Amino acid sequence: MATLKYHPDDITELHVMDYLQRNERQFFRSGGYNSIELAGMIATEALMLGADNVRIHSHREWMTVTADKDWLEPYEHEAFHEITPFPEAGANSMLAEVLAVAFSAGVTTTTRVGARVITGEADAPAHLMGQDMARAVAFRHRRGLRPLA
Repeated sequence: MATLKYHPDDITELHVMDYLQRNERQFFRSGGYNSIELAGMIATEALMLGADNVRIHSHREWMTVTADKDWLEPYEHEAFHEITPFPEAGANSMLAEVLAVAFSAGVTTTTRVGARVITGEADAPAHLMGQDMARAVAFRHRRGLRPLA
């Protein structure tokens, strides 16, 4: 049996956003970005990670998911910038927030500590983050692809 030998130069870095954009049809049932479907994915995550009160709001050009528990606290940075495993939903599952960053024209997140723009413009509907809510993730209905590397 032949022994395979690899050199470190044989391994190429995965550019997450490029990968997601090139493989978009693998992530959405319709084959392409759908803000309503994505909101459902994110709301499901919040419920599976312990939230009891989860709401989806569509307001003008924004879709917002709010929850009474900060379901992203353990994944604060990577949820928006990396393909993050989501084993609670199954062996091949991942958190969906990174899809909003890859396909939406704007993404923001808000906690009780404050708001943060992940990408795009900062005019998300902040009024949806009520006192009983611990986390909101808002993203534009409108698609906004970034240039591939």
